[in-house]
Amino acid sequence: MCRVFALQFTVIFCVVALPEFVLSQDRDFGRRQVEQMLADRPDMRDVIGPEHPIYQWVVDGYQGKHIGQRVFWNANSPRTGRHAEHALPYGSHPAYISISGGAETTAVDKWSAVVFELFNLQNHEKFTQLAIEAASGRLSPDEYATRSVMLEYDATLRTHRLFAANPLPDSTHGRDPWYNAWVKATLPTEEEFKAQHAVAGSTRSNFDYFKTAYMAQIAPHIKKNDEPSHATEPAVGSVLKSTQPAPAR
Repeated sequence: MCRVFALQFTVIFCVVALPEFVLSQDRDFGRRQVEQMLADRPDMRDVIGPEHPIYQWVVDGYQGKHIGQRVFWNANSPRTGRHAEHALPYGSHPAYISISGGAETTAVDKWSAVVFELFNLQNHEKFTQLAIEAASGRLSPDEYATRSVMLEYDATLRTHRLFAANPLPDSTHGRDPWYNAWVKATLPTEEEFKAQHAVAGSTRSNFDYFKTAYMAQIAPHIKKNDEPSHATEPAVGSVLKSTQPAPAR
């Protein structure tokens, strides 16, 4: 999740284990996922078709060409109540992407959300490593939140570059807040974003969410130095938001 009003697309972290879903040998898997996505979100059909480079890029993403393992489409609206979310791959559970089915997210922004989440998934190993470091007590809540937010900035930057090279057609109403703010507008540099938005209270990052998740879902499992060796091991099994940056106001 990440937007320029406030990040609103999501990452779901679960138990850390080696992913078992590798690059799909089914050459039509990605195409079928996109077709099902468009059947479930029919307003997206009016934006682009199979001839558009973004369409094929998304097909390749579901196929597994971007992260080395296939990604599933989840027809449910995000369980977090946000505009989009993705689940990290773990164990026998594959990665998936879910986007809002409501009219509050425009069709252009839905395409933007899918691309953003596929880029976010490219950092899934880094997100998992952050969770492991946090669970071992090597990261403070602020350090964990800052580094998580900057991973999302990386996904936003790559999303911006892809759409800059392959823009979506303008919608007739022009009210596509995420696309307008993060694709058409000039993005802050990494240093600017970190200084201005990777901070508590920011409406343009998920800093507060990540810090809250750390305190609620990671901190209780961190062993203290004086705890006996049979104490509960840190469990990396939290649900973490990876929001899409919200549009600037």
